[in-house]
Amino acid sequence: MSTTTVETTVSFGLPDLENLMRRVVREVMREEFARLPYPPTRSITPSILDDWSQEGPDDPAGDDELLREAMTVLDVYGDKPETWMTWEDFEAELDRAEARGELPG
Repeated sequence: MSTTTVETTVSFGLPDLENLMRRVVREVMREEFARLPYPPTRSITPSILDDWSQEGPDDPAGDDELLREAMTVLDVYGDKPETWMTWEDFEAELDRAEARGELPG
């Protein structure tokens, strides 16, 4: 069994060749980006600002509750450096509360 090869010469002008190459590259890049586990960003690592997968469903009531709690903490501690603590002190206090069984399950 033999096959014959037919050769055809096609002429392209430079603008047509550039347009064809751009189209092919655009289509291939679109396919490759579709395979990524996250949308492409300008950096290699996805930005937490662009990745909202850690967020749960919209919960306006819960958001309002969190805001009220945050505002209460701000009112109590506000701009009073004497009420602030270091991270190490906070962890020690958390460990003591856990040892006393004061933390929720």
